[in-house]
Amino acid sequence: MDFLLGETRFLLRFLEPHFIDPVSGMARAMGEKEEFSLRQTRELDSRTDLPSLAEEIRGLERRLMEIRSESSQLDSTESLLLSLKDFPYPLELLSSGTEHVRGLLGTMPADQVEPWKRGAESLLGTMGEVYVAPGAEKEKDRIVALFFDGAFSQKAMELNARHSFNRMEIPPALQSGVSEELALIGDRRNVLAAEEKEILEKAAGAAARWVPTIRALSDYYSVLRDRYAALASGNATDQVVMLRGWIPDSDLPDVKKAIASFDSSIELVISEPGPEDSVPSRIVNPFWCLPFENLTRLYGAPKYGEIDPTLLLAPFFFVFFGMCLGDAGYGLIMIGFFTWFLRKFQRMPTGFREFFKLFVLSGVSTVVVGALTGSWFGDLVDAFGIFSFLRPLKNAPVVLNPMENPMVFLALSLALGIVQLMFGLGIAFYDALRKKNYMGAFADTGGWIVFLVGLLLWGGTAGGFLSADTASLAKTLAIAGAVVLIATQGREKTGFVSKAVSGLLSLYGVTSYLGDVLSYSRLLALGLATSAVGVIINMLAGLAGNVPFIGWVLALLLIVGGHIFSIAVNVLGAFVHSLRLQYVEFFSKFYTGGGRIFAPLTYNTSFVSIKKDPVE
Repeated sequence: MDFLLGETRFLLRFLEPHFIDPVSGMARAMGEKEEFSLRQTRELDSRTDLPSLAEEIRGLERRLMEIRSESSQLDSTESLLLSLKDFPYPLELLSSGTEHVRGLLGTMPADQVEPWKRGAESLLGTMGEVYVAPGAEKEKDRIVALFFDGAFSQKAMELNARHSFNRMEIPPALQSGVSEELALIGDRRNVLAAEEKEILEKAAGAAARWVPTIRALSDYYSVLRDRYAALASGNATDQVVMLRGWIPDSDLPDVKKAIASFDSSIELVISEPGPEDSVPSRIVNPFWCLPFENLTRLYGAPKYGEIDPTLLLAPFFFVFFGMCLGDAGYGLIMIGFFTWFLRKFQRMPTGFREFFKLFVLSGVSTVVVGALTGSWFGDLVDAFGIFSFLRPLKNAPVVLNPMENPMVFLALSLALGIVQLMFGLGIAFYDALRKKNYMGAFADTGGWIVFLVGLLLWGGTAGGFLSADTASLAKTLAIAGAVVLIATQGREKTGFVSKAVSGLLSLYGVTSYLGDVLSYSRLLALGLATSAVGVIINMLAGLAGNVPFIGWVLALLLIVGGHIFSIAVNVLGAFVHSLRLQYVEFFSKFYTGGGRIFAPLTYNTSFVSIKKDPVE
């Protein structure tokens, strides 16, 4: 199977550059692939002599490489001949010589040419001759040639060595004059070009005929290879093959039904996973939550038995993204763009589809937040009189303008942070109870919940947000929580003093919670940044609009280009920072991740889609 896969890869490597694919790369990545069943691919395999086809194509490739290698040699020879275009003698004097005459061609430093000529005249007299190719005065090296009687070969070599003569090899095939050889090179190049064109046409024809078939066969062989690898992963005797794997409880009835027809030739042994087993995690969420599942997978799958955080983070991410972007116009653009993408590529892979749905949902939250804060492409409606008729409609749902009341928006951001952090602690409390870890639930998590609630109520009373009657309850909760933490957080230490000191120092952890809460101020910062960028773009467009004649064109370009840039940058920022709040502040309270996703044997293909066929 590896041999056949290797053949398909060779064929695709050579033929695909010559193949005019009716499906674009983008569409193919988005799932626009031809569908086959395994039965169809098997029939395709039986009709295709892949080794013979590969051998035929290798012949084309081999000849093509030879042609290009020879063309490269012709280029080098032509370059050499052009440097000798004034050479007056047949080149055979240099390439092979005659019965008595030898010739050497080479380069030499320009300042050595005259001494070398005098030395040659002194040494050879009438039995030799020199040639110096014309060259510019500033050239450092010159092309020279020395002709001599064969009896003077040794002395000629010594003479050249004294003057830094660098010999140039002349191909033996060069026999005629320079102009004749240049003409022969031109003729040979035409012949090679014609042959190359013919081979490329054959390659294009083979690509049009075979590439779709080879792609399907490549995926077919990959599926078979995965099957054989799965079979080889088990143990086997002469008569029995034993396979061990994981099956979700919900799929057991289907598995039993599938093997029922094999009677006693297959035995199914089912057992619960033990502590020593590395059990994969299977993530199952309601359909409306599936777009957020990719966020969990980006961080890391939950370990077996650990709480899946997808459902828990979904509402927070939805709200936080809307607050970070916070422009209803940008939200509408997101909804329109990603909805168009989903409708255009309806067969895209599940992961891509859910990610695009996530951005559609994020666009919805952005529209809601933008409408409530009165931001539509910044202050576009207020900045340009042409949109004045929309102002009543824009102002109707506004409940808060972050540009005018940033402190209120900041308080809302921090309050949401407190809610999410306390929610995370509540999940940790529940998870510890579920695992019967009562000390972890009541001492570690419960102590912090009581302590932090007491401090919050205390702060609310001191700030005048809560009635004075709450003060006694706040102090009681804070003190009770502190006592629990001091009494339990040093329990792993030895000695009373160590336990007491560790418990007391644990209260310093409140600064970590304070830092976590302050981190949610980024919701205000990013929301204000988006609004500010939009306002600046509109202001620049307004200024450009005052330019005579072309002002409206410049204004339109600034508005369209500026807001497209703003959307791209701020969507990225909103996504990253909303995700950071989930990963760093929220997950740290109850989630570790690092699990392994349950990945059953399936059809992993690159070029075609394999239809499920019950008979396979």
